[in-house]
Amino acid sequence: MTQFDFNQKTSREGTYSVQYEGTEALFGAKGLEPFWIADMDIQTPVMIRDAIKKRLDNGIFGYTLWQNERFYGPVKHWWKTRFNISLNEADIHYAASVLYTVGEVIRQTTEEGDGVILTTPSYNSFPNLIQGNDRKIIESPLVYDEDKKEYFLDTESFKKLCERDDVSLYIHCNPHNPTGKVWTLSELKEIKQICKDNNVYLISDEIHMDFVRPKEDFVSVASLLEEDDAVLVTTGLGKSFNLASIPHSYFITKDRHLTADINSAMGSRYNVNTASSLALAAIEAAYTECGGWIDQLNEHIEENFQLISDYIDEHLSDVLSFDIPKATYLGWISFEKSGLDAAKVHQALVEVGGIAVSPGKLYLDHKNNHFRFNAASSRARIEDGLERIRKTFEHLSK
Repeated sequence: MTQFDFNQKTSREGTYSVQYEGTEALFGAKGLEPFWIADMDIQTPVMIRDAIKKRLDNGIFGYTLWQNERFYGPVKHWWKTRFNISLNEADIHYAASVLYTVGEVIRQTTEEGDGVILTTPSYNSFPNLIQGNDRKIIESPLVYDEDKKEYFLDTESFKKLCERDDVSLYIHCNPHNPTGKVWTLSELKEIKQICKDNNVYLISDEIHMDFVRPKEDFVSVASLLEEDDAVLVTTGLGKSFNLASIPHSYFITKDRHLTADINSAMGSRYNVNTASSLALAAIEAAYTECGGWIDQLNEHIEENFQLISDYIDEHLSDVLSFDIPKATYLGWISFEKSGLDAAKVHQALVEVGGIAVSPGKLYLDHKNNHFRFNAASSRARIEDGLERIRKTFEHLSK
């Protein structure tokens, strides 16, 4: 089997990368080493790059249909071979982006002023979408089990929230960002039933589905779909294959009414109903040729997380707590045990450590005593980032 080098150094200079070019504006300082945004410092696999080059050689990039076997076939192949889920073409639909789809589900299934449930901490774009569409954030805080070193849903509290008259939608993150939680089949069945019993629409964002370790532990909400369920799954290749700058996504649902409404909105209201020809080329190559690549990438990420864990145990165990996540490439690191003021810690990470990591408050971590650290990078960059974190806390402990 081909071996892939994930420690290769690649310059992103001149590419207008948000991670690099956008860091100063967000963190207010120059020269920071960025570990904050969820894209990878790892090249998109050569198989995808070659497919895009081949499509480029055609020279024409006009309006493009996605309703064809070169879209459906690779998607069905990926889900069957990796997750043992058989999808029907009638249930698969291309869309402009995952967050566009989440936003459209908000608009189609709720009214202004309605409550939308989030499990918190939450991926930071969800609160922005809810508030941007004039809905209310309803928090269902995850409970951290100290013994199991894992987050769990308080199902009784979640059920009470779903029973409220002002709640009509739950945005599920599977696997969970930022905690890295992998949801079990029994948890998902219970969540789905609670939503159904209370007429709460369920949308599951599964953009990180390819970063569950081992992959056999991933359970998609798509595996639970029945005809006319008020449930929709949205995903894409942006995270898995580092394709965030080629907008695309697809969603899976058996809700024919909502599907018609979303497709109508994409065509009539927003005019975003045609596909990116480059995205389609990428999807075909990724889902037919890149299974081995993503498997090896997950091994690399797991090694990086083990490095982070060992480093913290050796040098920072008095101030930091870290559990290797079972999914995603994002480390959710706590400094609660340090007793240090959260605002001072986040300031020092920038001013002393020269590192940009995402503060917990972005994810509705109201104590703000976590930061999110992107581990999808070369080992050398991870080592450098850890040294910067160590420098920060040594300064704060003086």
